[in-house]
Amino acid sequence: MVSEHSLGWRLVLSLVGLWGFGESLSMIVRIGLSTCTRVLLIVMVLVGLVAAGCGRKSSTSAGVSATPGVACQHVGSVNFDKTKFVLHAGLGFGAFHHFIYAPYKAGTLHGVVALGKAGLAALFAVHELKLAKADAESSPTLCHLAGPFDKASAAISGSASQIKSGKVSNQDINTMNNDVNAVQRGAQDDGVPAPDQVPTDAQLASGGS
Repeated sequence: MVSEHSLGWRLVLSLVGLWGFGESLSMIVRIGLSTCTRVLLIVMVLVGLVAAGCGRKSSTSAGVSATPGVACQHVGSVNFDKTKFVLHAGLGFGAFHHFIYAPYKAGTLHGVVALGKAGLAALFAVHELKLAKADAESSPTLCHLAGPFDKASAAISGSASQIKSGKVSNQDINTMNNDVNAVQRGAQDDGVPAPDQVPTDAQLASGGS
């Protein structure tokens, strides 16, 4: 005959799956135990099942929380950062697309006026993209765009002299466009779209807003 002490341990083990729950209850009924002992063991089973269920739930929750999302460290503090971001980024995107990329693709990026505006637009775009980067860095939503902004600014800045002289290559133009568009899409995906805003001639001449 199985002792009451041994049966108690088997029931406890059954709670973690080593013994069947139904078999354990059947043993309680078959073996001659006092009513108090049976009640006690059944309570042990029920309490154990509740504890096991909670343990599984906690484990599942821990598994979910252990999968972090993409995060970035925002720095600085800019008032109305998203509003200013849309303004500066939009002007930077617009300056590049309107005065550099579109004329190049249309075959009109030549002549003193067009090249002069393209040269100013390159400087203007770099300035505005840097301001937009500072705005993005102060926002926990947009701070991950700091790197792409640096890449786009560097691409335009590195080709500024070639743009102004009309000697920029098709490869360089496409690289700049891809980098600028990548940042613009990133802002769109973050729910802060920054559509192109074409700067005026006065804004271009000023070098930035």
